[in-house]
Amino acid sequence: MDEQLYSLEVNDLKKTIGKRQIINGLGFQVKKGEVFGFLGPNGAGKTTTIRMIVGLTTPTSGDIRVLGMNVATERAEAMKKIGAIVENPELYPFLSGLENLKQYARMQQGITTEDINRVVKLVGLENRIKDKVKKYSLGMRQRLGLAQALLHKPEVLILDEPTNGLDPAGIREIRDYIRRLAKEEGMSVIVSSHLLAEMELMCDRFGIIKNGRMIRVEDVKTSTTDKDEAIHQFDIYPVDAAVKYFNEQQISFDLKDSMLTISCPPNKVPGIVRDLVKRDIDIYSVIKSKQSLEERFLELTDDGGEGIA
Repeated sequence: MDEQLYSLEVNDLKKTIGKRQIINGLGFQVKKGEVFGFLGPNGAGKTTTIRMIVGLTTPTSGDIRVLGMNVATERAEAMKKIGAIVENPELYPFLSGLENLKQYARMQQGITTEDINRVVKLVGLENRIKDKVKKYSLGMRQRLGLAQALLHKPEVLILDEPTNGLDPAGIREIRDYIRRLAKEEGMSVIVSSHLLAEMELMCDRFGIIKNGRMIRVEDVKTSTTDKDEAIHQFDIYPVDAAVKYFNEQQISFDLKDSMLTISCPPNKVPGIVRDLVKRDIDIYSVIKSKQSLEERFLELTDDGGEGIA
């Protein structure tokens, strides 16, 4: 496997606690410079997987590699390449934001004042960095936690619920920072969240985990193909003639406010349009409705989801 392409590789990962298998043969890769969404219902094994990646717990078996380094045998070197916020960032409320960063810097080797100034600017806390953390809003605390995770210049950033508890403005801020890190810094960012609409805006790809197994990895922008079913709305006239055509072709449809809606693969639509034109039916528009990430997530994680390739 090309170690230059992937920042993180997880292969056949398993974790058993007592008699219960939490993670069952999990595998996925994260490319350099991408934002990868890590999704799954409660209890699917997301946080357990993240804790194994960052070295907080040990896999029962399997292989985790960070920039080609095996976390089991090269843990110290691999951890230098990872920054992480698992759940809420741990901060000292009676110290300033700057003092918090200095405390964390003492735990790492080679972190300079310039590094501190760099991350403060990166997360937009220049005007408040000397204020005590107890005066920070939740969004500012999240940004300071992000600055702390970025202080040692990691190449892989792992964020578990980074927008948890934030208002819409704070969520947008964190999303913009994450996108900028991937685009401008070339960083690989793995994000776990329940906010599926937000993940769709933030991520390049996403993986869905269920019962400790990865059941689907998709590109956010091109996760449907011409062979997948999609909803199409036809604004056409006369409607009666169009209804007659769809009935003759045994194509199921819904009719509402002079709009005909059908479900079919996109590659079938041009033929339908040609047939309608031949019947002197005017077509004002055909609108394809993209299936949302939430809809795909629910489709894949219901009782039948594991069977979807």
